[in-house]
Amino acid sequence: MDEQLVVHVLREVRPGSGERVLVAVMNKHRDFAIAREQGWYRIPVKRAPRRVAADYLAFYFTSAFPQGQRHRVIFYAPIRAYRLVTRIELLPDESDHPRAKDSYFRVEIGPLLRLDHPIPSRKLRRITFIPTSLEKLLNAREINDLWDKGRDQDELWAALRAQEIEAERQVEVQEAGVRYLADFVIPCRAGQVIVMCDAMPGPDGANVLRFTADQLLRETAACVQRIREAMALCGGS
Repeated sequence: MDEQLVVHVLREVRPGSGERVLVAVMNKHRDFAIAREQGWYRIPVKRAPRRVAADYLAFYFTSAFPQGQRHRVIFYAPIRAYRLVTRIELLPDESDHPRAKDSYFRVEIGPLLRLDHPIPSRKLRRITFIPTSLEKLLNAREINDLWDKGRDQDELWAALRAQEIEAERQVEVQEAGVRYLADFVIPCRAGQVIVMCDAMPGPDGANVLRFTADQLLRETAACVQRIREAMALCGGS
């Protein structure tokens, strides 16, 4: 990655105009104070998501925060610039930290904006980064609404929600010693149904369903029916 300054030119923003948003974890009061008062947030380069560039940065509060704030997205802010620096440049009072010389993105942000409707996580799940859009951020009712994985997966998510099938999106799963990221996980009485939305080789099993993008777009109802059948084999919801 080139060690150079990457500057975002801010544009007029209108809801639904498709601006990119990166939802990041906020797990320390000090980091939130820095974001609010000094206007920056740090992301370790080693742990940065593939799509780190965005127009807005939003914050998901962990259990470190008080009831009413934890496990939800409440604030977001426009991104003004990215700077590549070392940790010791960001936090000179922690010069003896083991990662003091590691590279970080210093994400410079504008004033914090409060969402009209905070976005909760129903399952209080562990979250790292969620690349999404401003439209999804402003309209999401819960964390699963934020995932921006293409129209095919959005179609399935809308169909599951319409039929009141509770699912979690982009969940890390471990089965038979293998760890992978599942596109959808539906908890059942005797296990869980795992949905993978691609045609690539991957985990197999009676509880694992695989759909192509074309199936999800053209045969959404049939895909949901197959999910229901798999749920029944797992004891139902």
